[in-house]
Amino acid sequence: MQNQELLVEHYHKTYDLTFSVWESRNQSLLILLAVVGFSTLLTFNVSEAQPLLVDIIAKLCGIASDNRIKELKKSFPYSVIQSIFIIVVFYLTINLYHKTCFIRRSYQYLSGLETDIRSALNLPTGSVSFTREGDFYNNHRTFSSIMTGLSYVLILGALLVSFLGMRLLNDLHAQDYFILITDTCLTLGILYFFSIYAHASLKK
Repeated sequence: MQNQELLVEHYHKTYDLTFSVWESRNQSLLILLAVVGFSTLLTFNVSEAQPLLVDIIAKLCGIASDNRIKELKKSFPYSVIQSIFIIVVFYLTINLYHKTCFIRRSYQYLSGLETDIRSALNLPTGSVSFTREGDFYNNHRTFSSIMTGLSYVLILGALLVSFLGMRLLNDLHAQDYFILITDTCLTLGILYFFSIYAHASLKK
């Protein structure tokens, strides 16, 4: 009986850890979408995006002088900031991928634990107890849940392609080849981790 209780307790702790990472992954996705969305506005030189960035930085730095803020808006190194945004996007994409992989491994592990628990408790074959993260989930997965995951991947992918493509085009037009090479390497890394994130997120 003690072994059974330890097994169930371990199952609950593993589920709690997996759920906390799942919530963290969702927050990471929203942050990544926000960063990529704003970076896209900056890269496409949307009229209000660049002044808004300066206003945010001025507020964070405690700059209250209107004249100083106007000077910043004229001389602010937007191209450098955009390159920094690529680094941030690179980090967030890797973070999103690793969390997604952890969640998928954890749910596979939970499914195996459910089999062990059912065996230890001698539950009948037709019972649904301790099948929630394994057989029950797989047998009741809805089309809408699949489309929801696909929608997130497509939205993120479209934003990434728009941001990274225009960023590289701007680097090429500026003929700043050092920045172009750096941004190209980061772009390839981002697209690689996004592709394996998409595969990990959408596979059954």
